[in-house]
Amino acid sequence: MDKLISYLINYGFDHGISSTLTYELPPDFPSSASSKYKKALINMNWHNKWEVPFSFAHELGHIINGDDGINYYHSFTVHSKTEFEANKTAIDIILAYCRDNDIPTDNSNTLCEQFGIPFKLEYIVALKLKNIM
Repeated sequence: MDKLISYLINYGFDHGISSTLTYELPPDFPSSASSKYKKALINMNWHNKWEVPFSFAHELGHIINGDDGINYYHSFTVHSKTEFEANKTAIDIILAYCRDNDIPTDNSNTLCEQFGIPFKLEYIVALKLKNIM
């Protein structure tokens, strides 16, 4: 996990994004991102440790996609589309990590387990592995 976290820090840096990783937040405080400031705040104390790398990639995805940030006044459809796109970008980042480190990417379930990608997103991983999405 540490190698992936380092990769994500450098990936962000290469895209003009700074990251603050902290163990000082409560375990239920979600990571966040600001496209305006090109900064990600990553809660390393998150209660599900195995989710931290995907969460980090997801927050980078919001910034790379130029999302305005969380706006709870948006409709569910707008909010859902924004999260979907950030998830897709996060999966792209993790697949780039795999390519850069010669990690096999032949099984979407294994990738989800290995990198803390929520299983509800396994279909996206599978489609990306088939170059459909």
